[in-house]
Amino acid sequence: MGIFDKVLPSLAKADERLAAQMTDAVTKRDYSHLGELAAVSEKVRAAITEIERLEPPAAESPPAPAKPRRAAARKVKLEAPKKRRRSLPKRGYPKYSRRGDSLVRTDWSSSKNVEQTHAVPYATVAQIATTIVSEGGAMFRKDILTNLSTPEGSTLPIHQVYLVLGWLLTSKAIRKKGRGDYVPDYTKLTADALRGSFGQLSETPSK
Repeated sequence: MGIFDKVLPSLAKADERLAAQMTDAVTKRDYSHLGELAAVSEKVRAAITEIERLEPPAAESPPAPAKPRRAAARKVKLEAPKKRRRSLPKRGYPKYSRRGDSLVRTDWSSSKNVEQTHAVPYATVAQIATTIVSEGGAMFRKDILTNLSTPEGSTLPIHQVYLVLGWLLTSKAIRKKGRGDYVPDYTKLTADALRGSFGQLSETPSK
């Protein structure tokens, strides 16, 4: 904004009023002050001319482009490639069954979207139960089961230990208390009771 932007409109209005007064005086044939009005009007016009010389009127800016319609103005959002939705584990897992003389655990793999099975020989189930009975006491930690040996002399895999503990929890032969602590029900850990619980499992066809 120029320094004369507010002055110029006022001078233009004053010039219009002077011209109107001179026209009115001529109409009424009152020439007593016509010369004075003309002199003042001439000075006002000279001031306007000088201001316009010092600050030429700015070129008209091109009209702003019409706003596009709302539908056209919306930006198209690029859809991100949809990630493959993994299926959630279905209810009822894990499931325990028997295949011959082996305990079978069936889980649902959400990443592969298939069932997965793991099995341990019943001899391993009996070995873990016997260790609980002999070393468990009123409450035991799973640590007493981490150094058991297989008949071949190697360390019993930890996943087999967890498989058997999971089934013993399901059959209520033990119950969990705290982190890593279990309370045994010795009436369900006898050889006969354990074999009876195992025999009640549904039979899984051999692969």
